[in-house]
Amino acid sequence: MAEYTYNAILDKLAALCSQKEKCEHDAFTYLQKKGVPPADCQKAVDYLVKNQFISNSRYAQAFARDKARFDKWGVNKISAALALKRIDQQTIRLAVEQISPETQEETIAGEVSKKAKQIKEIATPQAKAKLLRFCASRGYPAGLSLKIIDKIINDSTY
Repeated sequence: MAEYTYNAILDKLAALCSQKEKCEHDAFTYLQKKGVPPADCQKAVDYLVKNQFISNSRYAQAFARDKARFDKWGVNKISAALALKRIDQQTIRLAVEQISPETQEETIAGEVSKKAKQIKEIATPQAKAKLLRFCASRGYPAGLSLKIIDKIINDSTY
């Protein structure tokens, strides 16, 4: 493995963080993959946090907003993904709160409607279970998902 110079890798990581939002865990992992010793990794991450190249709260908000809008993820899946990035629960809660309930409801309704069109017999308990599993895999809240599924099933049976 090639030798690293601390300043060169720090400059490269700072440039990367100024182009794309990163969390502390991502930066630490990046440095470890480059062969930087753990003590130097932590020192570099601390420097980047101090100089505001990295902010876990900024990252969590951007992540939650983008995953909800573009990938149609629910709050449960977003929370789990942020927890895997070792973001603290308070920051996760604040990031997820920015997703409005109306937006969530519209997203769930749209995604469930698309999925329901793929099912032949929509009024069966098996179809309802399939739609509920779909919602769970997307990270949508169970209560809200069930309410929307029932509404879509009732609308389609008339």
